[in-house]
Amino acid sequence: MKKLLIIAMTLSLAACDIIQRDSDKATDVAVQWGEAFFNCDYHAAEALCTPDSRRWLQFAASNTTQHDLDLLKQHAAEVEATDYFPEASDTLRVVELAVRNSLSPNINAEESSQIEEALFHTTVVKRNGQWLVRMEGLPRSEKQSRD
Repeated sequence: MKKLLIIAMTLSLAACDIIQRDSDKATDVAVQWGEAFFNCDYHAAEALCTPDSRRWLQFAASNTTQHDLDLLKQHAAEVEATDYFPEASDTLRVVELAVRNSLSPNINAEESSQIEEALFHTTVVKRNGQWLVRMEGLPRSEKQSRD
């Protein structure tokens, strides 16, 4: 009976370790994608996305101005994972990213500025054994405005 209990505990710990490592991989992909996306390196971001996310990257790229790129040259966006949420499936994670110096969307391109810090939830899915970001739109800050 003791041997069975030891085996069960060992398997349980091993399973937890595998799940944690898998979540770490998903988080790493989300951070790498965030660093690329929020610094307007859309080609690098595309390599970390699902194929259906490409249209959102193209849309973001088409709305990026030289003024935006100049702002990022002065202060590059910095990305850090603050949390992750495993969903009901072993192939889906939602990673919360804290982004410093992200560009604020503005109607007038010459008035865009950088936001000190914003939070974004990024969906990461496992496809063919590889974690990829799934964009369902452009990232929107989860931080509540003071308005």
